[in-house]
Amino acid sequence: MSSVATAPSPLSRLLSFWPIVTLVALATSTFLLLLPVYNIVGLSFSGQEGGAGIFENYIMFFSEPYYYRSLINSFIVSISAMVLALLIGVPAAYIVSRYDIVGRSLIKTAVVLTFVSPPFIGSYSWVVLLGRKGVLSQMFADVGISLPSIYGAPGIIFVFTLQFFPFVFLLVSSGLKSIDQSVEDAARNLGSGEGRTFFTVIAPLLLPSITTGALLVFIASFTDLGTPIILGERFRVLPVLIYGEFVNDFGGRPVLASTLAVLLLIVTTGALLLQRRLAARFSYATSAIRPLTLQSPGPLKRFLASVFIYGLVLLALLPMINIVISAFLKSNGPVLVAKFTLANFDKVWRMADGPLLNTVMFTTIATAMCAIMGTMIAYIIARRSGRISALLDTVVMFSYAVPGIVLGVGLVVTYHNPPLALTGTPLILILAYFIRRLPFSVRSSVSSLQQLSRDTEEASINLGAGPGRTFLKITVPLLSMAILSGALLTWSNTIRELSATLVLQSGSTTTISVEIFNEVANGNFGTASALGMTLIVLTFLPLLLLFTFLGKNEEALV
Repeated sequence: MSSVATAPSPLSRLLSFWPIVTLVALATSTFLLLLPVYNIVGLSFSGQEGGAGIFENYIMFFSEPYYYRSLINSFIVSISAMVLALLIGVPAAYIVSRYDIVGRSLIKTAVVLTFVSPPFIGSYSWVVLLGRKGVLSQMFADVGISLPSIYGAPGIIFVFTLQFFPFVFLLVSSGLKSIDQSVEDAARNLGSGEGRTFFTVIAPLLLPSITTGALLVFIASFTDLGTPIILGERFRVLPVLIYGEFVNDFGGRPVLASTLAVLLLIVTTGALLLQRRLAARFSYATSAIRPLTLQSPGPLKRFLASVFIYGLVLLALLPMINIVISAFLKSNGPVLVAKFTLANFDKVWRMADGPLLNTVMFTTIATAMCAIMGTMIAYIIARRSGRISALLDTVVMFSYAVPGIVLGVGLVVTYHNPPLALTGTPLILILAYFIRRLPFSVRSSVSSLQQLSRDTEEASINLGAGPGRTFLKITVPLLSMAILSGALLTWSNTIRELSATLVLQSGSTTTISVEIFNEVANGNFGTASALGMTLIVLTFLPLLLLFTFLGKNEEALV
């Protein structure tokens, strides 16, 4: 007798591999991202007895100069840093990509080092150099030159610009690679000079890269916590105010902290939506059959270009150079003595089974979770398109818009009390790292899946292998390089996380980033430098593997 294959029932389809994975991914994103955000939004509208109702906290914020001025200050430093980053980042990318100057690869490596350096330790490095008793300040004062103060808004803008211009540099460098040489040749043949060709032909094609880089600088500056705490003094910005209200006064003013966090989230979400809209509006379908060629500028132009690019890179790397040197100098609190020593690394060694172990363990577990869940989510987005997959894609990418301080506040509000009292535990830190950095793995695997044919997977299923087995045996091996690439990026970005960690950690779950922050706050720059150097090495090693063995370039960072 011949058997007739029966179609699977709706229930069996619902309980099959990919629907279950989709449900788990949605539930995970909901409980770790959407629910915490929902709770801080709800808490911000919880009026107090005798108050002005649900808008009481927002009315107070916009009525008190102490509070609303912090929002204005955040816009001032973020917009200023964004504009300055464009002014130096675009020319720097053009020079390195187009001019045959000495050490082009070295310059790109230096930019990456600037990019991965923890901003908070770099900020204090500038205090050591340009503070009131700073090394460079004293040196110039001895010859009658008074340098501008590194404190307040000018100092914050200065540090933000040097720290975040690599966003613009790397994205514009990538954009220049997609422009065909024939576009420039056509303009030059019509009599257009180099400058006019750039502004009328090349720059319009770079608008997606320029706008994306600009808004990434804005978001990074708007949400940064470490630099304004160290350099701000009386100049308060929104993240610092959130940290002060929530951490220092927890139990007294969490409602106000949630209100501030919601305002911060509104700005970052708006910036992300604006970036996506501008990228779609200014996107151009170009294919670089013959990429833009290197030019050999004249002696004067080569000299000026070299002075600009090497001067910029040296200035951006100066804090890191100072960190490395200071790590080997004897220190008496904030005072560094010109005497070589390894004593600063004693504390690093003593932290091997504490903050250092915590840092590596939390980062490794979170990275592994991102690689596993991110690969499966990427498959759903790329291979099982539909409303649910589109929703999942939107929810996962929403974590880009949620600043670390906001996520930290949301997780504490949500999981502070029994039965899920997770605040201060290793689990809450790992989950926070996981949900914040999940998009790195998703984006890496989606990009590769879009280039892979479905034929092998379909053949496997037709031969009787189930969806789960096909994914593990066929798809995962094909995506191995993309998975590893995403994991390395996740590691490098997770290991230096500060904002969320400051809110969520306890004494037993302290990480290197928090220890650096504490040492900086206590004025122990020698120890802070040794810890900072350790963190920089741990951050850069995965990127070295990414660039050297996986063949990725610097643009993979953004």
